[in-house]
Amino acid sequence: MRYFLALLALSYLGAALCVWWLSGFVPWFLLPDFPLLAILFAGLFVQGVTGFLCAIPPAIFREITTSAPSWSMFLGSMAVYFVAREIGRRIYIRTEPHLLAVVVSLMAGESLSIALLLSLAGASPLSLLWGAQEAVRIAWTSLIAVPLFLDLADRWRRVKE
Repeated sequence: MRYFLALLALSYLGAALCVWWLSGFVPWFLLPDFPLLAILFAGLFVQGVTGFLCAIPPAIFREITTSAPSWSMFLGSMAVYFVAREIGRRIYIRTEPHLLAVVVSLMAGESLSIALLLSLAGASPLSLLWGAQEAVRIAWTSLIAVPLFLDLADRWRRVKE
């Protein structure tokens, strides 16, 4: 229950901060994707049904706050959750470089899956500018994810002990 409330608060606060407060002042690719970070944390570190329940509200926040075709962000987010869950079950992640590599690869995969869904919907999202913006977004959000994930995992480990 604590994970659920913490990730719900993190994803809602991050979505509200980025979408409603900063979106007019800061370019979208410089805003960290906190709901996606909550989904990735739930997949990598929260086991079982609790992780799945923790991933649903941030996926809904992403669906509501983006201007993508219906269900594309939700389905892309849940796909990233299931891939992150499999990685979290099979790989023991403790060091920063490993965690950074996992988060970058998951975000790149999510970005490509969303581009594929948009292409199937009839839009043409792929361009050189889009690729540069996505690279900046992935790098920036991944660099925020590493200390955040390690701190949350360490705090949870101390609470359980």
